[in-house]
Amino acid sequence: MMGLVALGTHFSINHNALMGSRFYLGCFVGLVIASLGGTASALAAGIPGRERLEIVGVGIAAFGLFAGALACVIGMQSLGVSANPAQDVMCFEKGAFLSLLPAGVILSFLVRGWTARPFRAALIALLGSGALGALIVHLSCGFLAPKHLILGHLSVPIVLMVLGVYPVAVLLKRLRK
Repeated sequence: MMGLVALGTHFSINHNALMGSRFYLGCFVGLVIASLGGTASALAAGIPGRERLEIVGVGIAAFGLFAGALACVIGMQSLGVSANPAQDVMCFEKGAFLSLLPAGVILSFLVRGWTARPFRAALIALLGSGALGALIVHLSCGFLAPKHLILGHLSVPIVLMVLGVYPVAVLLKRLRK
């Protein structure tokens, strides 16, 4: 019980940052859009005949990441560039770790479904789960520097896609045979 209380206090939502900073809120909205669009698109990838929803979901997810990054770039121009590399790495690692469970769930649906394009499905699944993990970290982070938001939060889904697309796609191909 004590562990749950400690976990709950560690991941408390930073309401002051969320409502007090426009670029922090823009990054939050961008991550929400990216996680919803990526997840919907990845789940549609496992169902034949849902290619249109899959492509629309990818577009929505990319738009969400772009909008969040744009809000942070605007924030960097108005507030200047400041960052704490240790904080960036810590948030990135937490976001990547927290995206493992959603990635597993999404990929299990893709393995059970029929995936016509495993590379695209893997890319989309990693995008959606990475954005969800980054969103959880974003809500609990109190460091408001726009450069930190880009490096520590928005980069999680992008790095997961780049590093994981090939192994996950190969895994999907082999499990489908």
